[in-house]
Amino acid sequence: MRLANFKDKFLTTAFAIYAILFVLLLSYNRAFDVYELHTLDLRYRLRPKPYISEKIVIVEISDDSISKIGSWPFDRKYHALLVKALARAGVKQVIFDIFFSEKKEDDDEFATAVKEAGNVYMPYVFDMRLSQADANIPTAREFEIRLLKKLSSACKGTGHINAIPDLDGKVRRIAPFISLKDSLYPHIAFLGAIDYLGFSEHSAKLIPQKAILLGNKLKIPLDLRSNIIVNFPGKWTHTFRHYSYVDILTSYIAEREGRKPEFNLDELKDTVCFVGVTATAEPDIHPSPYESAYPGVGILASLFNGVISDNFITRASKVTNLFILILLGLIIFFATLKSKKFLSLFYLFAILFSFFLLGVALFALLNYWIDIFYPIIVSTVLYLLFTFKKYIAEKHRIEVIENELSIAKDIQRSFLPKAKPPIKGLEIEAKMLTALQVGGDLYDFIEISDTRAGIMIGDVSGKGVPAALYMAKVVSDFKSYAKEGDAKFALVKLNERLIAESSSSLFVTLTYLIFDMDKKTLNFSIGGHLPTIMFREGEEDPILLDLKEGMPLGLMEGEYIENTISMKKGDLFILYTDGVTEAMNAKHQLFGEKRLVDVARRNRALSVSGIVDAIHKEVEIYEGKLPQHDDITVIAVRMKE
Repeated sequence: MRLANFKDKFLTTAFAIYAILFVLLLSYNRAFDVYELHTLDLRYRLRPKPYISEKIVIVEISDDSISKIGSWPFDRKYHALLVKALARAGVKQVIFDIFFSEKKEDDDEFATAVKEAGNVYMPYVFDMRLSQADANIPTAREFEIRLLKKLSSACKGTGHINAIPDLDGKVRRIAPFISLKDSLYPHIAFLGAIDYLGFSEHSAKLIPQKAILLGNKLKIPLDLRSNIIVNFPGKWTHTFRHYSYVDILTSYIAEREGRKPEFNLDELKDTVCFVGVTATAEPDIHPSPYESAYPGVGILASLFNGVISDNFITRASKVTNLFILILLGLIIFFATLKSKKFLSLFYLFAILFSFFLLGVALFALLNYWIDIFYPIIVSTVLYLLFTFKKYIAEKHRIEVIENELSIAKDIQRSFLPKAKPPIKGLEIEAKMLTALQVGGDLYDFIEISDTRAGIMIGDVSGKGVPAALYMAKVVSDFKSYAKEGDAKFALVKLNERLIAESSSSLFVTLTYLIFDMDKKTLNFSIGGHLPTIMFREGEEDPILLDLKEGMPLGLMEGEYIENTISMKKGDLFILYTDGVTEAMNAKHQLFGEKRLVDVARRNRALSVSGIVDAIHKEVEIYEGKLPQHDDITVIAVRMKE
């Protein structure tokens, strides 16, 4: 047996350890990251609006520009004119989010304008289809869209504009560097930002999966793929300053021709202009944490804004998230360990909601991203499993108790009489129904002599196991005095013994009747119990056998009295406990003594067995579907001679 228990405990412990390790492994490998990303988007929306540099301007090639100029793509003379206009306005940097990979007739004019401006950045795109997914740095297969050499040589800087989508297709991070044939190529917005801050591309020290260091002043955190998590400042229309491409051109032309421009180009002085297509039908649209359709040029501007304002998002390491998961699990475990079901559910909700608020606060105040989804799900499952375990343990405990109560019920029955005293001329029937498996009602039949018999009925205060144990003691002690003397003697002696030997707060009401068939007399004494109902042959109204003095037994010393009456053939005696008269219906009305008398009167012609069954049946009907709230005992006795 011990070996079997050891084996069960070992297997249970081993399973628990493997389950815990499996849960921790899933957390460490971020198996549910696609759902965690949704919680990140929620945190973006819940936080206060972050800093947005007034120096960042979006030059939009939107529907109005295309309709006024003609079709897209524009002749490059328009781009040359834009560069000149922005140079005239005193713009610090011009960053194009437009591809210039094919030769056009206006390339020379465009290149000259770019060269003279000396502050223009242009993009190219890598083919990432065969990139190494597990590489420390994003790695490209080859160039997918190259920049014309003529324009490349005229630019101040060039960089890639690859957007790396997450598992759900949204763009939340940018690779500051992409590796191709052992060379690192910067992102165009990142390059423009470090130039803006006065750093050169070569001064950036890349520590894969950790950070990018720019001298001793700036540290840019990277994720495990060496990407920068873009700190999007908000919705597209609620963030950066927006200007129309065509409005800038017409204002510049108007200014040169001496006409009044649509707006003063000096508004753009010292700004960084991002030029990109935002027209409805153009494909440069990506889903972002804020919107399902966010222009690519806005992603570049958001990255630039984060770098120049030193406002970066840092994701907690795998080890940190693992520690948070374990700590949260332990808090929930100990908080709900011994709590009641409702309280434990309240604690779970309070703890998880507080944890959610902590995650939101850390992101809003410190730009620190801790995992929320997986810890909440694991903690909830842990709570459910722990609650289920408590339920199983409680169910097992109840089964053990019910089994013990079943045994106790059999033992209690053994204290009740198994046979009626064989007294000639006396017909007896008794029936007990306990409210619980064991109860506090008691009765006994005593064969005093060939012609004398005693019948006792009682009711212990309380219900359940304590009342059943006290009942067993009362029955056992009662037998010691039942055959000596009269009914009063038995109650006095029993009361003295209960007071001397019982330390509980329980007591018992009791009636003892002694039938003498030779003398045709009934001697009885009552200790706080209900009166016995007596019907005479041929008489309609009953006689209630009651005594004014006689307190319940087991409380204190006191006087008991007795009475002796004569009996006749056909006399019917009904003894009962308060489970009959205090039975309650759905309207909370008591069954009562009057109703009991009426039932007995209607059925007095039946056998004593029939009378007992009729009373029990009437009480059952009266209670309806309500549960029996107290033990019910009925004894019927009839004089046959």
